[in-house]
Amino acid sequence: MSSAFFEFNVAVTGIFASKAGMEITAHNVSNNATPGYSRQIANQRASSPLASLNGVGMVGTGTEVYDISRIRDFFLDKKYWTQNEYLGEYSVKKDQLNLLEACFDSLGENNLSAAFNDFFNGLESLSFDSGADNYRTGVLSYATSLADNVNYLASQLMEQQRDINDDVFAVVQKINDLGKQITTLNQQIYSYEIVGRKANDLRDQREMLVDELSGYVNIDVKEVQGTTDHENDLQFKVFINGQEFVNHLDLTLLDCVKRKDEANMNPDDAVGLYDVVWQSGLKINYNNLSGELKGLLDIRDGNVGMPNTTGIKDYTNVNYKGIPYYINKLNEMTRTIARALNEGKNAAGEAIENFKGHLDGYNAYGEKGGYFFTYKDVEGNVVEYDGTAVPSDYYDNMTAFNFCVSQELIEDPRLLAASDTGLISDGANEDISNNNIILGFAALKDNQTLFNEGSVNSFIVSVNSALGIDTKQAKNFTEFYTDVVTSVDNQRIQVSGVSMNEEIVNVVKYQQLYKASCQIINAINEIYDMTINRMGV
Repeated sequence: MSSAFFEFNVAVTGIFASKAGMEITAHNVSNNATPGYSRQIANQRASSPLASLNGVGMVGTGTEVYDISRIRDFFLDKKYWTQNEYLGEYSVKKDQLNLLEACFDSLGENNLSAAFNDFFNGLESLSFDSGADNYRTGVLSYATSLADNVNYLASQLMEQQRDINDDVFAVVQKINDLGKQITTLNQQIYSYEIVGRKANDLRDQREMLVDELSGYVNIDVKEVQGTTDHENDLQFKVFINGQEFVNHLDLTLLDCVKRKDEANMNPDDAVGLYDVVWQSGLKINYNNLSGELKGLLDIRDGNVGMPNTTGIKDYTNVNYKGIPYYINKLNEMTRTIARALNEGKNAAGEAIENFKGHLDGYNAYGEKGGYFFTYKDVEGNVVEYDGTAVPSDYYDNMTAFNFCVSQELIEDPRLLAASDTGLISDGANEDISNNNIILGFAALKDNQTLFNEGSVNSFIVSVNSALGIDTKQAKNFTEFYTDVVTSVDNQRIQVSGVSMNEEIVNVVKYQQLYKASCQIINAINEIYDMTINRMGV
């Protein structure tokens, strides 16, 4: 049975409903420029009716706002997260490969190609007068410059590897920080919603954190029923690379552990590189990663095509042309050049046709030559030729970092072997003024059998081309995924964003509804006033 002032109660529900609608509209307008904000709406319905006095039909009791919903499409969110992880990966690769290109830039004045050209030009000058000490000094000066250039380039690559390693640590810390913020919001959201309220703004904040996280690493997100049957017992989970990262209120952190086992390193890796592991110690699967973390690890550890002679394990054997790959190419180049000039052999260890190495030549004293190019040992001492056979591991110990010219030649340029003839059997000095060794050295520049790729310049062009192709690919993918992410984000904005035109319409709508409800109350008031006060009932 309805009360005496039933009509007032019905009209008041309209006032409260329109007031709630106006508050939500004001909230939307106020957050029009708030990043990640999702438009909210009042879900309104007719309140439960009452049976009529005569038992026929039902009497309406007004309206009620039973929920405040935010307009959000989870499918578009997942699509955004998937595309954003690839954008993060390739944008990092683009930036890092651009730095690599700067190191290998063939247009600079002090680059590898220029150093080789100067060296071979110096050899050609010496070939005109092999007996002139100034030409010998010039050749050794150019050779030293070439070795220094190789050393510097290798050191730059290692420095970039160290910088990327620091970036890996920073990204892992950022991922963990985002995870902590997500679990904090999970607690707040759960506390609000378990009693039937809606934490719409907190959910927006959480999904903004997930947006950011998706740029660092590939993720999957699920919201599942909790341990009870309560409809509001929802638990939010985030997975990284298929592994559980956030489990509602629990968090499994990532960690960076410095490599200690040499079997897990590339031969010339910088000291102290990090492996990314879970808090439990389980190593993260690099091959299935995406995001900025994947891009950094590919450039830092990428060693595709390198001979796996050091027992490198699967998780560090990254199938990408990263810094270890290019350091290995520098090592290959220096070893091949050193073997050719020292012994007259090519990259395959085969004798170069019509060519003799420095060890087979004779210096200005009529003595057999020693090493032309050599290396410094771990203590920094230059390894010199001792007159015996070249050790089997000699070139394995030579790298782009320790590559150098024989110190004996630097101290005495007359030890440079220019001739291919020595002393005759009667002990008299044979004419050693021929310059066949130097002529052969000078011709080595264009020798197409020196490397698998051909000549020295062909080898350098091949390396630069591979780097250029990867850089171009990373740039193209970055542009592509930038467009895709922007497009998906625009779709999200169309669904979730605040439309000022629509909100202005809502303002007018709720204003008119409020006024109409007030007019109804005024009308009812007049009726009761007339009935009670003026008629004496």
